[in-house]
Amino acid sequence: MKFLKPALFFLFLFLSNCLLAQNDIVLKTNGDEMRGHVTKINDKDIQFIYENETLEYNIPISEIIKITFSSGRIEYFDKEEKVSFQNLEDHHNKVAILPFGYIKDLETSNATMTKKIQLETYTIFKYKAVNLQFQDPNTTNSLLIKAGLINNNIEGYTMGEICNILGVEYVVQGLVSIERSTVTGFSNTQTTKKDHHNNAYVDRRGHIVGDISNNNRSNTSSFNTTTQNYSTNITMNIYTDKGDNVFSKEHSSFWQTEDAYKITLDFLARKTPLFKK
Repeated sequence: MKFLKPALFFLFLFLSNCLLAQNDIVLKTNGDEMRGHVTKINDKDIQFIYENETLEYNIPISEIIKITFSSGRIEYFDKEEKVSFQNLEDHHNKVAILPFGYIKDLETSNATMTKKIQLETYTIFKYKAVNLQFQDPNTTNSLLIKAGLINNNIEGYTMGEICNILGVEYVVQGLVSIERSTVTGFSNTQTTKKDHHNNAYVDRRGHIVGDISNNNRSNTSSFNTTTQNYSTNITMNIYTDKGDNVFSKEHSSFWQTEDAYKITLDFLARKTPLFKK
């Protein structure tokens, strides 16, 4: 029994350390994540201690989206306390373009392309629509970040809520998917060269006697060719501030170039009800 007590003590110590290592995670409206321990929750704020620290902080409830406790339980906070929703009348004829989803060769981590396609879509709509006011993408992205709508938590909101956060009547949302393929071919090239043989001479009267003959020589060369083809598919959706989906269409590009998505974006934009307004 004397040998079991130290073993039990070390087992208890190990389990205690494992439990202490688990953190509560506080997701704030500016996108920051705070890792540590929530010690108390009040009506107006929470009390929080960062991991490996002892100082206690008070965090206003208005700055918090959710808390994921170490137990796995998730507590969400009322979005209306953090976002001042505008009157729906103020949204009339205003449109925002969300950052597009982008998948290339099954990889989705290209944040630069999501913003690039967002800007290109904004440009297409802005110069074609007549009675609509399109929100600048920089403003859209800034409002999304301030509301805590970034990357993995944007799906926690409805499109109607996103419209209200952005202060618009419509949002345009989409996904661009590109797959690259390599095509290898075989090609022959034939070149012809003329050899001139002059067997003629001029007699005393100035006449040409004899002939001039041309002989052709042909050379054939063979080589392999490699071509990169791109298959492009785009899905575009439009939602209203009431959460209604008023347009949803998917289209595959006929063209096989890497930038074929630009032509397809323009094609889909022309099909939307916003394009003619």
